[in-house]
Amino acid sequence: MVYHMLCEVAPEREKELDTFLTTKMKHFWLNNTGVSRFHVYGDRLANKMERIITIEVGDFGNFDKILALDERKALRAELMTIATNVQSRILEMIE
Repeated sequence: MVYHMLCEVAPEREKELDTFLTTKMKHFWLNNTGVSRFHVYGDRLANKMERIITIEVGDFGNFDKILALDERKALRAELMTIATNVQSRILEMIE
């Protein structure tokens, strides 16, 4: 399964968000059992600065445990202070 997050960022906070995502967030997610990949993408076709984060997690059991962690909640709160319009979804591959 893939945990997918999308967020917008003001141009003056772009570097701050990128640093946060590629250091703190990446380190946290990749150090949890069942997480195999963490990627950050910039959407250059959008007319606003967006970041797409994809996190591959082995199964819902591991994912539920990670979601319950206080560290994950603190990182999410910090993300909300840097980025705007944060959206997330859980994707399952069909084919």
